[in-house]
Amino acid sequence: MSAKSHFPPMSVFVITLNEAAHLDEVLESVRGVEEIVIIDSGSTDETLEIAKRHGARIVHNDWPGYAKQKEFGIKQCTHNWILNLDGDEVLPAGGLQMIRERIAVGDVNGIWIHHDDIFMGHSLRKARHHKYRRVYRKDKCHMNTDVLVHEHIEVEPPLAYLPIYLKHYGYDSAHGYMDKLNTYSLLKAEQREQQGRPCSLPRLLLIFPLMFLKFYLGRQMIWSGWRGFIKANIDAFHFFLTEAKLYEMAYRRKRAVKKVPPKQ
Repeated sequence: MSAKSHFPPMSVFVITLNEAAHLDEVLESVRGVEEIVIIDSGSTDETLEIAKRHGARIVHNDWPGYAKQKEFGIKQCTHNWILNLDGDEVLPAGGLQMIRERIAVGDVNGIWIHHDDIFMGHSLRKARHHKYRRVYRKDKCHMNTDVLVHEHIEVEPPLAYLPIYLKHYGYDSAHGYMDKLNTYSLLKAEQREQQGRPCSLPRLLLIFPLMFLKFYLGRQMIWSGWRGFIKANIDAFHFFLTEAKLYEMAYRRKRAVKKVPPKQ
């Protein structure tokens, strides 16, 4: 009998599109897990070769959006316990063992863990981070697919917390982070418009300074020096950009209506 046979079997799934930069480290951090599933939407770099070296099962699925792609990934997993990682998130040493030991107790349906955001080459661990539901039972979860961005999984309680910090490379450079937030802000604006939540001028005016204070002081990015100051500004600008794009949508519609000639 193997040393880990008393642990419930687990599937790890990762959605990918050209994630070769960090995928080897990501998959190495879950070495020994019973199943690795890669949900790929058309990588052209070495992503698939790296996945094969780690014994992953690769499933192609054309990109349907963040939430729907993760919902698809959940369905591909053959084990009831699931760990979901992005292609730029690495479990710390001992993290997988901590997860295995906690779920073996048998009293929870999911586990909260943290991000350790890497920004400009170094950790932002001194800042306060959101907790994420990344470990859960397949039969006790539901992916909210009504959102275009910042998808989240619903897990039936009870949930536990573990002091595990995923090393997250996705925000490493200011340039790359701004590129991501430019895309996210458009998706958020489109989602807000679909929900009937238009831009308000007071919000457009106040959102940047208020969100900067939230991130810089409330999330304690102040303790990360100038890197924290820069990231807090970028995060705040993301919220401002969402409002600006909502305003633009409304402005263009209003101008288009004015250009329609009156019926004779």
